[in-house]
Amino acid sequence: MGDVIQMTRQSAGDISCSHAAAANDLFAPGGFLAAVNAVHITGAHLARAIGTIRHIQVRCPSDIAEHGRLLDAFAREHGMGEYGGAALHARAIALDRWAQEFDPFGESDINGFYAAGGSAPLVETDAGLGFDPGSFSEQVEKWTKIFA
Repeated sequence: MGDVIQMTRQSAGDISCSHAAAANDLFAPGGFLAAVNAVHITGAHLARAIGTIRHIQVRCPSDIAEHGRLLDAFAREHGMGEYGGAALHARAIALDRWAQEFDPFGESDINGFYAAGGSAPLVETDAGLGFDPGSFSEQVEKWTKIFA
């Protein structure tokens, strides 16, 4: 369930609401984004999770649904909480989008790529949820140096 929305009456006919997007209120503004960003995912988890869906090429909506089902099962097996599957799915899509545009030849260090994918915040983009391109590239470089 979501947070309680506080109602205050300022005058006889004027009611105002105050609420913040909580990680557990998917329908609040920014709620889904907050929920998936709140899930702790390591680069190793992300790499293994993507390995569970790699064999299913997306050709139709049912393939996307199967990805979601498999990622949800992975998240539950690894104790990632209620939104773990959605968080893994959003991050997998964001990684794919970033790689297609900014690393089409796969030249990034794979460990740095997955570590950044697990730790960088998801943001809203014109294409849907994704990573901020500049800061994500910096994250990949940072993690690549750590693993070197």
